Amino acid sequence: MKTTIIRAVAALSLAAAALMAPTAANAYTDPAAVTVSPSTVVPGGSATFTTSTAPFQTDEQVAISITGANASAVTLGSVAVQTNNSLSTTAAFGKLNVAIKLPSNATGTYYLTFTGLSSKVVLHSSVVVTAATSDNTSKGGLAVTGFDANSTTGFWVAGAALVAAGGAVAVGAAVRRRRQAASA
Repeated sequence: MKTTIIRAVAALSLAAAALMAPTAANAYTDPAAVTVSPSTVVPGGSATFTTSTAPFQTDEQVAISITGANASAVTLGSVAVQTNNSLSTTAAFGKLNVAIKLPSNATGTYYLTFTGLSSKVVLHSSVVVTAATSDNTSKGGLAVTGFDANSTTGFWVAGAALVAAGGAVAVGAAVRRRRQAASA
């Protein structure tokens, strides 16, 4: 009986850990992470890269390196990217806040590296360029409803663990009953 209870507690603990794992994994956000808004843009569109904390020194020059198709046509405000696909900005109060305008012939993903020239802090980000389409036409005019199986993986794993735990408890109880019946 004691081992059955221990097994049940262990199985329930595993189920709880499986259920909480996706939440714990998504709870941490790197404080020096670069946020891009919007994360997808159309050709010729702009994206703003920011940090919520101050990873750089106050008023530090930050070199920006850009890779991607036609990266030499990317502009920062009204300043075009130099021939080596890099430009620079100043991190006011140590925070990054820079708008990048992509060329009208932009395609694919653009990768950006932000390097503090004094602090040597290096941050990475990216922005995806997609063709201009309307959600209504691409989905046949209907709203997308239902559930996303990728976002509920933790619940499926936890459910499977709970079913397995219930099975283990049932098997343990059956074995115990057989032993008691055999000894009687």
